[in-house]
Amino acid sequence: MGAGAKLVAASVLLLACRASTTRPPDPGEGHAARARDALVGTRAPATTLEMLDGERVLLQDLVGRKPVYLKFWATWCIPCREQMPHLEAAHRRYGDRIAVFAIDLGLNDPVEAVREFRAAHALTVPIAVDTDGSLAERYHVAVTPQHVLVDRAGVVRYIGHGATAELDAALEALLHDDAASSAPPPRADPARPVRPVADQPLSLTLLDGSKFTLAAQAGRPVALTFVFTSCDGYLAKSRPAMSSACIAHARQVEALRRASPHIVWVAIAHPVWTDTADVDEYRHRLGVSSPIGIDDGGTWFHHFGVRDAPTTIVLDAHGVEIARVGGRGDDLPRALTSIER
Repeated sequence: MGAGAKLVAASVLLLACRASTTRPPDPGEGHAARARDALVGTRAPATTLEMLDGERVLLQDLVGRKPVYLKFWATWCIPCREQMPHLEAAHRRYGDRIAVFAIDLGLNDPVEAVREFRAAHALTVPIAVDTDGSLAERYHVAVTPQHVLVDRAGVVRYIGHGATAELDAALEALLHDDAASSAPPPRADPARPVRPVADQPLSLTLLDGSKFTLAAQAGRPVALTFVFTSCDGYLAKSRPAMSSACIAHARQVEALRRASPHIVWVAIAHPVWTDTADVDEYRHRLGVSSPIGIDDGGTWFHHFGVRDAPTTIVLDAHGVEIARVGGRGDDLPRALTSIER
């Protein structure tokens, strides 16, 4: 074999070896792409961080002073826990030059659990809690962890899922003043200024493609069940009691739905780690027959102040909330007795 042929053969072998060791695409990056498409290149949403120790931090107060690194996470999230040493190291390295914050989603995550996690891992990175879901809504959080980098001028420059070399390079890039000054101007974002959630019409795209609105249900009682599609499986590892409650609640709702056809039943899935395939699998696993849709952006969760899933909220025929039942759903039958047929 000639030298040229040997070189070609060696190149083919090298490419084959590389292909065989290539990691499959990280599904988390696919979820993060939704936020990336919506926010990168735009002004960062106005943000008030409610810190774990009671302090309040306004993101806009940091604009012009230093860049910001936000990591959305949860204590029940396995990759969040795996990546926490990376975040802690970033805070220790950049803390005086980049404002680093860990933002707990506050979904199925009591504050006590966050405090215990901080103590157990001796974390020094500042931790905030998204107590009402407004931060997750504004930052289009669709995966945990979700890393968001904001430059000194207040423009979102990077969003990702993994603690990767790309994230590390983006952090370094934030430190250069000329990077922000020479960057193209922020692109227009038609979604801003953000109107208060209470002023926005709520609309949910159901799995079959149809639209669900509360306005269209005027005159009929409605039961909204807020769910986390991974609760019956994923949380079984880190929150077994919550996982058991999730299954029991779904079965309770299904039985009551069949017995109460005069009530409009709808399930609303939290967007984190959720796409249409996940929703479909969840329905089949738990036998859910209620119409269901993904709460893109977490607007419904934020509007109704739902921080634990599952939770079922019962509205009377006038749209007034008359009951809110979480956990296993044991109180749902009694809650429905106040609804007149």
